[in-house]
Amino acid sequence: MTSTTDRDTAPTVTSLLQLNDDVLALIIRQLNVFQQYEIGRLNRRLESVVQTIWRTRVRSVVLQDEMFRRSTATNARFLAFILALVPHMQRMCCQELDVRKLRLLSSQNLDRITHLEWLGDSNRRGRVRFVDEDVRLIGRVFPKLRRLKLRNCQITGKYLCDLEQLSELCLDDCQFLESHHFRDLFRQLRLRKFDIMEDCDEVNCCDLVDLHLCPTLEHIKIADYHLCMESDITQQLLRLPRLQKLSIYSKNFVFDVLARIARPANSPARAATLIEGFRFSGVLHDYGRFFQELANLRQLKRLELHGQSDDEGDGQGLQVLGDQILSQLSNQLTSLTELRLCGYQLESPSGVLEFVTKCRQLKILDVTRSRCHGELFVWRCLGILSKQRWRAEPLELWIRQSDIKSDIVHSPRCLDSVRLLRIDAKQIGPSLDCKSGVLKFIFVR
Repeated sequence: MTSTTDRDTAPTVTSLLQLNDDVLALIIRQLNVFQQYEIGRLNRRLESVVQTIWRTRVRSVVLQDEMFRRSTATNARFLAFILALVPHMQRMCCQELDVRKLRLLSSQNLDRITHLEWLGDSNRRGRVRFVDEDVRLIGRVFPKLRRLKLRNCQITGKYLCDLEQLSELCLDDCQFLESHHFRDLFRQLRLRKFDIMEDCDEVNCCDLVDLHLCPTLEHIKIADYHLCMESDITQQLLRLPRLQKLSIYSKNFVFDVLARIARPANSPARAATLIEGFRFSGVLHDYGRFFQELANLRQLKRLELHGQSDDEGDGQGLQVLGDQILSQLSNQLTSLTELRLCGYQLESPSGVLEFVTKCRQLKILDVTRSRCHGELFVWRCLGILSKQRWRAEPLELWIRQSDIKSDIVHSPRCLDSVRLLRIDAKQIGPSLDCKSGVLKFIFVR
């Protein structure tokens, strides 16, 4: 016989299923997508919660080897997992995944997936590599593929032209690309974006000379050695009818590449008017020569320069921008509407403020991460703006992570001058553009 006291002190059995669906969903979201699939197989209610999450949160999925290495996932279980995901998934990224898992899908038709990234691991030896036959497999399994990124693959490029619906192609560190396949690639595909910038050292300008056969190209991303070999293809690139962006990773030939773009030999006037924006990220040893070439882009609307500190973290190694070279550039680029000088040490406020004086259409001045002599910069800028009776809207001054204190936005003088100057001091995260020597030209058609 059990007394009331005994019943009160007996241990209570708790279960995850006693939680409501919202709490269950919060817990399950902390798991990777394969763990979510596994937990959904335990119970119909859990499966319903997983499906609810997947309907809104798995359009883009990253698959990694470690997701399956720690479980007892068989080939059949992996295939069932992918087929369960397919109704919700549009983008699939395979990051250091064993290519044999991709080959398990060879008999499937995953026509909902339009974006695929295969990011191999170059550091692990003895692994089965992604080869030409896997490109053919991709064409069968993903018949509606529009965007493809391949990294660390042993492909020749032989079957890439068979991916008829492809509009974006990125090839990084692909070791065995053969030049004679590029002609068919550019002639048969209607690519909008082509990226072969990283570590495809066997590919040079002779291999890319047929880029003009793909007039649909809007964004090209290449390396400087694709331009600075025996043949110069910059003229062909400038004449592409739909080109909007040309991004060039330049380790050694920054000045040469900029000169070829800013002063093309055949049609200098037309090229100068086409380029609307220019962006550079990196460290330069000769800003005088750099700005001299840049000054040839007289119709430039947007100029964006991102310096990189020599010392990590403390910002003491910022490159110095001299007043004289900035003043000279302001005389030549009077059409600027946006000027971004981020991550520099200004000699004084005078050089940059020359742009405020001479560029009547300037709308944004960005000194993020720069050292520009504190509040003096703001007060001198405000003094110039107060004399510009023609200005119809305030100048936006971005002072994020600069040496100008963010609380200046609350000072009475700035609050009284919002008609002339609007200050943006929002906090920002780390820069996403971590590559040094990236030149980006923006075209207007």
